Amino acid sequence: MNSKKTWIFLVFILFLAGASGGYFLLHKFIGKDRPSPATSIQEGFPGGPEEFFSLRLSYPVNNTLQVMEKKVPRPAGQSATADAIIEEYLKGPGNGKTSQVPQNVKLLGLYKDQAQVLYVDLSDEIRRNFQGDALTEYLLLKGIYESLISNLQDVRDVKILIEGKEAETLGGHFYLKFPLKNTVAYDFKGDTKVSKVRDE
Repeated sequence: MNSKKTWIFLVFILFLAGASGGYFLLHKFIGKDRPSPATSIQEGFPGGPEEFFSLRLSYPVNNTLQVMEKKVPRPAGQSATADAIIEEYLKGPGNGKTSQVPQNVKLLGLYKDQAQVLYVDLSDEIRRNFQGDALTEYLLLKGIYESLISNLQDVRDVKILIEGKEAETLGGHFYLKFPLKNTVAYDFKGDTKVSKVRDE
């Protein structure tokens, strides 16, 4: 009987020793390779170079089209990128430059059809707050078109909607019933200067 109890006791001691050794090995070696929660948060913290994205935006400023680069948090996908482009465009160029983009314009929606035409639905402020002549209107439309085309690979043309509907014109000089590509393709008088500015 005593030998049986001794045998059971030895097996139990060996089991405890094996379990303790296994826990020690797992904790010391395997756990070492696994990043701590604090490390994961730091690696994903917005501020690393991979978290930002450069947008090339064309603004109408002083009767010229100024091309600027703005860094924004990296959008997740093409739809979010298009949204970021228009939102940044509507803010204007900043840096004390006089913007010819109408104020208080809101982006209401973005839609893309099978022909890869991107529909940009803007609030009526784009029309009501527009101030300028034919050149200003041309540069405003060309700026929207160039900003989207230069940043989005799968967009072939851009069409402006106002409050979800087709509009005949923005400021009375250019017809908006059709996409912008053909409207902004030709060299409008006065659209000869294109300056490049990098926004840090």
